[in-house]
Amino acid sequence: MKKLNLIVVFLSTMALGQVGINTGIPTEVLDVNGIERIRELPKHQMANAIFTKPDGTKSVNKDQTFTAVKTVVADANGVLGYLDGLPKSGTDPGLPVGEAITRIYTVPAVTAQTSTFNLKTYIIANNLPGLPSIDGLEMNLQGTADPSYYDPRIYNISGSPLLVSYQSFATVGNENETSLNNNLLPGAYLQIDYNNIVFWTTANAEVETTNLQVQIDSNTYRWYEFKWWCMQVSGEKKIFMSVTRKA
Repeated sequence: MKKLNLIVVFLSTMALGQVGINTGIPTEVLDVNGIERIRELPKHQMANAIFTKPDGTKSVNKDQTFTAVKTVVADANGVLGYLDGLPKSGTDPGLPVGEAITRIYTVPAVTAQTSTFNLKTYIIANNLPGLPSIDGLEMNLQGTADPSYYDPRIYNISGSPLLVSYQSFATVGNENETSLNNNLLPGAYLQIDYNNIVFWTTANAEVETTNLQVQIDSNTYRWYEFKWWCMQVSGEKKIFMSVTRKA
């Protein structure tokens, strides 16, 4: 005789369609009264780990990189929520002061030096490590119509608006840009260079440095230094990116 493992699921009659497992009075869309077991979870920045594409649609194959940008938390009643960013040891959940997140990418020059080139799109398509991101902010760059330049950008990948101020400096042109109190909406980006073009040739390997302040809550601000250093070597674009917490 076959052994049947049964899970009793109580369905609420409320109009919201709430589902309870081991409870007849669920208070959220899914209410589990007991200990859950999940047998497999994708590792942060693991290639070919999930089916879900960055835009939320499904890929035919399990060929998408899993990039974590939030930390799951719970209140006293066990209701799950999230914090932007990834957990760190100590009382401050952000990146420790003085530590950096770095990435190095190599892209064929013929691919990168077009106005349609977007680095994030490229690394997702090629299962490369995710872009540097912290506190809901993600570094990126876009190609331009002139192959000598790229456009460095910072995106809001969180689910909420972020109050951001920054000052940028580019080495070759000795150009500065300061922009304060930007209300950066989810999915929007900042073009942080003075004229939105930065050299990435063999002769001019320009460094773009952006000091940025982001408001975490009404009492907390964090200061980060973002750097892009890109160049062309033997027909390839070498892209060096980093973000360091200053305070």
